[in-house]
Amino acid sequence: MNRCIRIAATATLLVIAGAPLTACMAEPSRVCVPTLTVEPDNPRPGKIVTVSTTDACPLPDGAELAVRIRPLGEPIPLAQARVTPEPDGSFSVSITVPPTIRPGQAVASISNYWDIATCPEGASCAAAEVEFTVAR
Repeated sequence: MNRCIRIAATATLLVIAGAPLTACMAEPSRVCVPTLTVEPDNPRPGKIVTVSTTDACPLPDGAELAVRIRPLGEPIPLAQARVTPEPDGSFSVSITVPPTIRPGQAVASISNYWDIATCPEGASCAAAEVEFTVAR
């Protein structure tokens, strides 16, 4: 008899006997989303920033990431750079803050992260992005 069936049978007997109920549950899948930083974190439009990982996630060999910058709340990116991460998933890439971006909150993100990484079916996986402020 497998472990889950034994636990279910035991749980049924314990419920009948009035004891606390236990259940067999599958261990949840771990989801890895890299943490990003932007340096400097308050650039002016037209300046170069470095987008890097502080907590990386392993990716398949040969993966190429697309890092984009866009104004917060707007879906269309204004700048993009491509980078091949290290085997552990870490990377650092230079990208120009678009000269046309208005001052305020912006987002640097890996736009194709879930095309390369695995998000378990039915899970709600966070975006690999970081907010920063564009100076006046």
